[in-house]
Amino acid sequence: MVMTWQKLVKNLLTPEECQPKTLPDLKEMVEQARQEWLSAQYYYDTVTDKDLVDHAVYMMQAAEKKYVYLLKQARQAGITHYPYPGHIEEDSKLVY
Repeated sequence: MVMTWQKLVKNLLTPEECQPKTLPDLKEMVEQARQEWLSAQYYYDTVTDKDLVDHAVYMMQAAEKKYVYLLKQARQAGITHYPYPGHIEEDSKLVY
């Protein structure tokens, strides 16, 4: 029985699986949060079931808070990025 547990632990804790996962780039996280916020707004605009309106509001507010938080983090890190071509960044600020 001890051998079985040892094999189980060894199989569960292989070095490859113990490595921490890397987070995406902060710019990518901000853009993903922006897309989630836009999707939540669209969901709110298109929801027809009265029972789902509260859910849509919750999703929209949560996505907005996440987006604003990540924008603040990016600004503090000095990251500037404007994802749309043809637009000029004003004063090198992060604009989304």
